Amino acid sequence: MATIWPFVGRREELALLAGLVSDGRSRGAVVCGAAGVGKTRLASELVERAGADQGRATAWVSANRSFSGVPFGAFAHLLPDSAGAATSSPLDVVRRAGAALRRLGGGRPVVLGVDDAHLLDDLSAGLAHHLAASGAAFVVATVRVGEPVPQGVRALWKDGLADRVELQPLSWHQVGVLLGNVVRGQVDTATAHRLWQSSAGNVLLLRELVLLGVAQGRLAERHGVWSWQGPLAVGSRLIELIEDRLGGLPGSQRAAMDLLAVGEPLPLSMFETMVGAQVARDLEAADLLAAASDGRRAVARVAHPLYAEALRTKLGVVGYRSACRRLTVDGLPGSELDVIRSAMWQLDGGGAIDPVVLTDAARRAVWLCDHPLAERLARAALDAGGGLPAGLVVAQTLQVQGRAAECQQVLDGLDPYSGDPDLISQWAVVAAANAFWGRQDVTEAEGILRDAQHRVPVGELRDELLAEQATVLFLSGRPRESVAIAEPALRRPGIGEASRLRLLGPLVPSLGGLGAADRAIALADDVLTGPSTAIAAEQPLLIERVSAGRLNAYWHAGRFREMASLASTLYDDMVAQQAHDLRGLVAGQLGRALLAQGLISSARDRLREATALLRHQDVLGMLPIFLAWLARSAAHLGDQDDAEAALAESYRCYHPAVRMSLPDLLLAEAWVSAGAGQHTAARAQAMNAADTAASMGWVGTELTSLYDAARLGEPNLQLRLTQLSAKTDHLLAPIYAAHATALACGDAAGLADCARGFAEHGALLLAAETAVQAAEAHARAGRRGAELTALHQARRWAERCEGARTPLLARAGQPPTAASLTNREREIAALAVRGLSNADIAQRLVLSRRTVANHLNNTYSKLGINRRADLTEHLPAAIER
Repeated sequence: MATIWPFVGRREELALLAGLVSDGRSRGAVVCGAAGVGKTRLASELVERAGADQGRATAWVSANRSFSGVPFGAFAHLLPDSAGAATSSPLDVVRRAGAALRRLGGGRPVVLGVDDAHLLDDLSAGLAHHLAASGAAFVVATVRVGEPVPQGVRALWKDGLADRVELQPLSWHQVGVLLGNVVRGQVDTATAHRLWQSSAGNVLLLRELVLLGVAQGRLAERHGVWSWQGPLAVGSRLIELIEDRLGGLPGSQRAAMDLLAVGEPLPLSMFETMVGAQVARDLEAADLLAAASDGRRAVARVAHPLYAEALRTKLGVVGYRSACRRLTVDGLPGSELDVIRSAMWQLDGGGAIDPVVLTDAARRAVWLCDHPLAERLARAALDAGGGLPAGLVVAQTLQVQGRAAECQQVLDGLDPYSGDPDLISQWAVVAAANAFWGRQDVTEAEGILRDAQHRVPVGELRDELLAEQATVLFLSGRPRESVAIAEPALRRPGIGEASRLRLLGPLVPSLGGLGAADRAIALADDVLTGPSTAIAAEQPLLIERVSAGRLNAYWHAGRFREMASLASTLYDDMVAQQAHDLRGLVAGQLGRALLAQGLISSARDRLREATALLRHQDVLGMLPIFLAWLARSAAHLGDQDDAEAALAESYRCYHPAVRMSLPDLLLAEAWVSAGAGQHTAARAQAMNAADTAASMGWVGTELTSLYDAARLGEPNLQLRLTQLSAKTDHLLAPIYAAHATALACGDAAGLADCARGFAEHGALLLAAETAVQAAEAHARAGRRGAELTALHQARRWAERCEGARTPLLARAGQPPTAASLTNREREIAALAVRGLSNADIAQRLVLSRRTVANHLNNTYSKLGINRRADLTEHLPAAIER
């Protein structure tokens, strides 16, 4: 990790100030902002660059409170020795200082930084003003907002001598860039957002958080991605910084802040009643309390998130319990979160526990995806006599957290049929999920759900059971059966919004995979255009699952640019709302969309982030799929070690019940084999992926797997691709078929048309690869000019693919004669260039040594060479692989 933090996130401000220095129209700049926002760093960077880039003379002055009562104290090191004589008047000092700086500047104004100018004594402030007004110096002063400023400094901008620049806190994305530079690695989006939110974009507080997090091991690199795990901690250094701001508060205000830190956000009216309206107004005036609307009412929060954390830390256990008891009031109005917080105050306050209240809160915490909290509340409710309702929530939280044995133990202790239909439905959902995920028993899971359907009435409860059954069928690789369950249920008269969302969760991705992507997108759009506020607040996971399914449908539609835009927006929203369960899934979909566009490095970053999230929480078993895609992205970048490691992990965590993920793993295996130079095996593996997808009915996956087999050199796929293109809405399907046909016919013009078609749809990597094949077709026909034109276009597209190094792109650097090689000859030659002996090649490709030697001899003949060593000159791109 960098010991000196890089200058990041202030380029616009620095450019503005540098322009003021160079154009000569301004005599200075006053940079204003809160403590720790980065004023000093910006000013020092400006002064340093003025010296280094413009050859200007520079000087630096730092004011502080200890010199604030000493005349010219901050400027003492810049004053001529004679200026301090007893006979010198303040006016003499000013004149001599100006003359000294003019000599230093050699006829150009010195660039003078004055840090913390609000702490200057009056004479020093007057000197700074004189130096700017006289043209002896370009004065860059920093001023903390909210502090009294000496008249001489204030006059800098009041008199129009200097431009006033208000320095704002860093944005979320600026913090992400800064953190990446500090740790010299990839920082996951949620961590960047969390640290931005906690520090409010204040660089000083951000630095303290990062140092503390690294020291405690909470901020660390895991699987190539830096992330923060565990609660946010506030160390002694941070507490000291915050106490400088809070230490002087009157007792009533400090007590009010303690209460707010424990209970935030609180309804403003409730807070005013508890602490007094005047205290609330005073805290708001001091910028310690933030009051705003949450869409339903005015709420109060501690103005800075870290202040709240520091206050809670200082309270200790006894103080925290006391605040919770005070906050435990009946009838706190509002949202799901209010219900949960009321229960938490009840539990943490140490008073009497109402198991009904805690069970209700635990169920709502499940809906909001906070499973550890849900478990804590539900266990407390169960211990307090909550019975079957509390026990079911305990079991549900255990199942989602992957603790199958504990979940089954709780389920075995419950009698589901002693309750009402609602409890029967809840039990069946949890028991089926535990059978599916915990025991990998698809048949048992289906049986539990079917049995329960006969025990509950038609309506929302049965819809939930049908949706769960459709999900089991989708995940187990039976999309047609999933649609056959969900679609009729969706047409039930009077179906409610929650039921529609539940059923669309499996229906949308099933339809997309079956080739009906446009219909799937339309169904999702219809329900996502205006979900009710209640559903969005109470059960956001229902909406998120449909949104994630819609992304999958966009993938099967070949609408990659739209998919990337939607996924990016959805992911940012989920991070901002601190949603957890499906963040990894959405990040993975974003990675897939970027990979399809040829943005390979960006895709790998997102897929790394997705897999890091899914290792922590994977409610739909998607980790193996996105590890497979991570392997593909690494293979496309020529990073064979990472590709093989991701593929191996993908197979290790493959869940046999989630059979729908198998084609993705097989296709990733093909690309990893290609990266190792085993092209024959790669083609066979891609065909296996296509056939496996076809056996399940995944038309879209079969299509893309077949096309990847063609990219890897498998011949004669034009008929099958043409037939598949008639069964799917995929935008690129006709181009896939046309591409295979043009390859079979050696049609250079047709290949060029396909390349342009890929580029128009944003598939730049496919465009570049196809242009290489067009160039090879022109070369075989002796059209040298057309070949060079196609190669030039291929390289232009490839340059936008962020370092892509696929087998086809590697051929762009080979001479025209290399185009005459067969797939097997090219494969063997590439391995020979990499230094493998005939025996090694024969063992790797399961061939005889004689066969290898014959293929090499044919290659020498076609290339016009006589020996193995000359291959490097004719196939240079193979060395890079």
